[in-house]
Amino acid sequence: MEIRWIEDFLTLVDAHAFSRAAERRNVSQPTFSRHIQSLEDWLGVELIDRRMQGVQLTSAGRIFRGFAADLLRRTYDMRTVLRGQAPGSAETVHFSVAHTLSLTYFPHWLSKLKIAMGNVIVRVAAVNVSEGAAALNQGGTDLLINYHHPQLPALLDPERFQHQVLATDRMLPFSAPNKDGKPRYRLPGNVDKPIPFLAYSSGTYLSHVVEMILLGAGERCHFERSFDTHMSEALKAMIIEGHGLGWLPESCVHKELADKALVVAGAPSWTCPLEVRLYRTTENANPLVERIWQFFRSGDATT
Repeated sequence: MEIRWIEDFLTLVDAHAFSRAAERRNVSQPTFSRHIQSLEDWLGVELIDRRMQGVQLTSAGRIFRGFAADLLRRTYDMRTVLRGQAPGSAETVHFSVAHTLSLTYFPHWLSKLKIAMGNVIVRVAAVNVSEGAAALNQGGTDLLINYHHPQLPALLDPERFQHQVLATDRMLPFSAPNKDGKPRYRLPGNVDKPIPFLAYSSGTYLSHVVEMILLGAGERCHFERSFDTHMSEALKAMIIEGHGLGWLPESCVHKELADKALVVAGAPSWTCPLEVRLYRTTENANPLVERIWQFFRSGDATT
């Protein structure tokens, strides 16, 4: 087995398409496909369900994903230590952070952590919420920071996993403003002129949040889906350019609201509160994880 096969597999899981994964790995698609097939041959199981449209993991693939991430992480750690690139006194902790939070909440908090704890190596993976939960469940990460709503909980056994609430956020509908400062597009729209809907990719956590809002709003909206992405930053850029209406976490638009590049495009019935949660497993014996957990709990991370 070759390390690059594992790197290819994890890239494929993240990219959700052979063509995109091959491009990220700078190889041709036939070569990339051969690497995945070689990994499956070595393991003796199918990792990708090729009967399904798109990239769908088999049950073996889902199990292997966690082992693959941990094996790759440990291999990189070993190489770093053997090359003498890591100070002997440094400690390491691995975070999985929801994509949006990795760009908004986490960088500022990480600065506070390094000031408080000194020589700490933090490794961060930006993940989808479901992928982060799977990584924590399978031992592929030490700590998970993601969004939570009671109707859309993370699939983590409360007997094995502890959590604490770090912050609150809101999902709000946004539009670019007209010259008069009012939203160019506003909910609920009308049947004669549907609103261009800028959406999250199907299956992402924030897409589920938006669907929950639409189902619970109490009135029908008139949309025409014109764009989708799994990244909030890409969605924000499209809204700012006036391509349509979309939902964003309030935490990622503070500057744009202050600059009047975005305006809220609907009544409170079209909004939804969210929690930002930190999760850990009770089985993790890393003393640094405990120190970070207490750092969060003390409130120092949010002041």
